Amino acid sequence: MEAVPARGWQWVLATHEARRTLCIAVVLMAQISLLALGVSGAGAQEGTPTAGLNVPTPEECTVEPRSEDELRALFREIAATPIATAPDASPTPAVPPTGTPASEQTLAELNATWRQYLACLSSGDQTRMFAVVSDDMVRRQFVVDIAFGVDEDALFAYLSATSVPLQPDQFVSFVPFTEARVLSDGRVAVVGPGEQGRGDVRIFAREGGHWVMDDWFELT
Repeated sequence: MEAVPARGWQWVLATHEARRTLCIAVVLMAQISLLALGVSGAGAQEGTPTAGLNVPTPEECTVEPRSEDELRALFREIAATPIATAPDASPTPAVPPTGTPASEQTLAELNATWRQYLACLSSGDQTRMFAVVSDDMVRRQFVVDIAFGVDEDALFAYLSATSVPLQPDQFVSFVPFTEARVLSDGRVAVVGPGEQGRGDVRIFAREGGHWVMDDWFELT
């Protein structure tokens, strides 16, 4: 795929290493899960909802959750895979992706996925959040969990527990995408404002007949 960084698991581990001692295991697992799925990249969209902002509510999270069997299979796949601990010596720079403009229909479908993602984020229901991200993104999450010493039983006890919605002042407002690019591998990329003026890229892939988030990274 042209002009898109090839990041490995090492990037995920390095990103979250500094947060390793912040909280006890259960609280940390929840925080890391949100960060690994890209919530930290929301940047200027986060804050206290005010009148006039379009803010998805937890009640809008209606997607069918991923099944436990499916998630366990992905977790066991990652648990059985050796993970390199050293970061890449020369990581590929993250630069804006190029491609042809996406159709209006594709853009509308991406916006529907993005809104559902934000609603499920506010609901605190991770099994539903996992339903709107790709298998590869779930795998990257499990790499982080395993790196923090989370075992399968603890993880799935957490995932099966009653979800706790975020407080209303933590909800993220929905800002629809107005442009997207179709990449050479068939995925679709959206470039957003990001943090500190650098911009970020959200990439969506087609899985199971609908668009899911496949990656989210900040531009170099």
